[in-house]
Amino acid sequence: MKRILLACAIAGPLLATIQMSPVTYYRDVLPIMQRHCVSCHRPGQIAPMSLISYRQTRLWAEEIRYVIATAKMPPWNGSAAGERKNFSFLSTREVDTVLRWVDEGAVAGDPMDAPPPAFSEEAEARLAPHKLLSLERAQ
Repeated sequence: MKRILLACAIAGPLLATIQMSPVTYYRDVLPIMQRHCVSCHRPGQIAPMSLISYRQTRLWAEEIRYVIATAKMPPWNGSAAGERKNFSFLSTREVDTVLRWVDEGAVAGDPMDAPPPAFSEEAEARLAPHKLLSLERAQ
């Protein structure tokens, strides 16, 4: 019994430290944004704002919290029966991570923790059309 109490006394504070580690943008939130958001939320795409940088994302933190908490984002194309197609689901863990990030003050963290960029200007240039053609109306 004394061994169990000793183990709890030692492990308790350690577990609390692990669980209470703050959520940061670069380490925790950016990978989620890259997987689920920046395909639309980047310059030249359908979304009204870009979320590819901390500064841009931080400005929208409260709104991001709202749309994720209410499941308004990410959007999905569903049938009347509720079947979801072409949808990028956020897992419960991802939702919790983003909500905690906002609730804890939307901390940036260490930029060295960031994953590689999901989109770069060079990659965007490769995806851009090489030649634009206009179609004339047939008479």
